[in-house]
Amino acid sequence: MDIGSMLVLVCKRLIENEELLCKLDSRVGDGDHGLTISRGFGAVKGKIEETASGSAADFFVLTGETLQDVMGGAIGPVLGSLFTAMGESPACAGEIDTGKMSVMLREGLESVKRTGGVKPGDRTLVDALEPAVIALEGEAALETPLPQAMVRAAEAAKNGAMDTKNMIAKKGRAKFLREKSLGYQDAGATSLSIIFSAMSEFFLSSNKAGSLCR
Repeated sequence: MDIGSMLVLVCKRLIENEELLCKLDSRVGDGDHGLTISRGFGAVKGKIEETASGSAADFFVLTGETLQDVMGGAIGPVLGSLFTAMGESPACAGEIDTGKMSVMLREGLESVKRTGGVKPGDRTLVDALEPAVIALEGEAALETPLPQAMVRAAEAAKNGAMDTKNMIAKKGRAKFLREKSLGYQDAGATSLSIIFSAMSEFFLSSNKAGSLCR
């Protein structure tokens, strides 16, 4: 199984959660986050399925560029920068293990912060992404096989997304609500959590001992 197959699964899981993401976004935003995500990742899915072959870097960059082209608002450039940075990382070559994946995602995280001008605590997808990256880096230090390491990262992303319920929004339309944004989980952070959950699902089902090629 290759990275292209993993990304197709990510697309499917996000599209399946369109209604949930719209519902979350309706609490403090325009209510269209799920539609935007579905449109963007639907386009990614189509392009990957049309591509006969490619390296991991090719598929990550294709994903990032497609999201930036198709998705509107701030989320397209932000999510696009995550995948593009992962694909452009020197670590995204050959056999990808936990260590390489942690480096790729760290570079993706830093790119997201720069692109979106966001930091932890702003109540954005970074509040799910950063805990996941930190968890994965910890597992890399322990030399945990990639499937099991991604389970830990997915758990951290999920917990990070849930923690946004206790944060006051500082970005996007929700920032104007101030304290009224409390109690509602951020839709962008939830999307990021779904991405990690799908990646974890893929690596576990691929039955790899601790690495993924291509």
